[in-house]
Amino acid sequence: MDAPVTNFVRAGSLEELKAKGRLVVRGAHRPILVVYDRGRVFAFDNRCPHMGFPLDRGSIDDGILTCHWHHARFDLASGCTFDLWADDVPTCPIEVRDSDVWVKPTFAQPDPAEHWCRRLNDGLTHDLGLVIGKAVHGELAAGVPTTNVVRQIVLFGARSRDGWGVGLTILTALANLLPLLSQEETYLALFHGARRVADDCEGQAPRQERAPLASRPDIVTLKRWLRRWTAVRHREAAERTVLTAIASGSTPGELAGLVLAAETDRAFADSGHSLDFLNKAFECLDLIGWEHAAAVLPTIIGQMVAARGAEESTAWRQPIDLVALCHKAATELSDLFATAWAGAWSDHAALARVLLCDDPVAIMDALKTAVSAGAVPSDLGRSLAYAAALRVAYFGSA
Repeated sequence: MDAPVTNFVRAGSLEELKAKGRLVVRGAHRPILVVYDRGRVFAFDNRCPHMGFPLDRGSIDDGILTCHWHHARFDLASGCTFDLWADDVPTCPIEVRDSDVWVKPTFAQPDPAEHWCRRLNDGLTHDLGLVIGKAVHGELAAGVPTTNVVRQIVLFGARSRDGWGVGLTILTALANLLPLLSQEETYLALFHGARRVADDCEGQAPRQERAPLASRPDIVTLKRWLRRWTAVRHREAAERTVLTAIASGSTPGELAGLVLAAETDRAFADSGHSLDFLNKAFECLDLIGWEHAAAVLPTIIGQMVAARGAEESTAWRQPIDLVALCHKAATELSDLFATAWAGAWSDHAALARVLLCDDPVAIMDALKTAVSAGAVPSDLGRSLAYAAALRVAYFGSA
């Protein structure tokens, strides 16, 4: 950010400015364009906000300054652009004293954090990468915590399209990495996350809010209702049920249990994407605060309710009924976890390689064998994660 400048500097005489129409003054951090037009004087950053072309080489007509590179046009009186992709030109104070023109070479905002927050919202609303990039950089330079920046982008994404999008998933994944990133990488992560959210929302109908029920049933009843509405694909009823649980003061754990119960009634719903979005929504709320659950959680309900379960797919039924096999194994694994001895099991790599094979019966047997040998749920998850990483390495273009 620019260092504060308290003093005005002389740009030249008013007569000289009238004769030339414009003057370029050397500022502390950037050149300043001083313009005379129809009896008034103005001062701007001489660099076009789009790509830095010198504005003194542009033209002025009818109170409009035009940059001659990409033809961006700006209001002389305010610096505001008529072409949103170009961004506004920063202005600075200017005075006429005793026939001399004086400018104050500073472009600082009275409240930088508030200014850049507003500009980030403008950039997101109109999907303007240049404005988004400047605003994210400005907020960070103004000392705005990264959590606040993430929260602003998330809440914009939640209200500006009818459902959770890939952009919010990407933003959440990047936000999880922020504590590990350098200052420059933090900016890049926030910028790319914001751009993807803005892309998702461009041209989309905004979300229409629904209200919770006036009554406050217990969480057990709400869970039963949500499973019913999900089974019959009744989105409005499902959203109101979730909003009622939130309004009732349910804990994050209770809300997770509520939604996961309905989500997992279908096998591998929507090829796993529905569960992935749900999981990212939980992570997102861990980052920005669960007080925003009413804004975020309803965004994943539409896809969850509409998702097609694997049990509806022929590929999961023939030649082997994978759904029946999974249900049977789930019951057996639950019993094994309750009775098996949890020891220092360490065959994660071996189990991962079995998980990559094409024999579902062998996979289920390997899981049960691992649990019997002392593996706990986190061990199975670790093996599965390693198998997933190996699959990416083996089939990088798949």
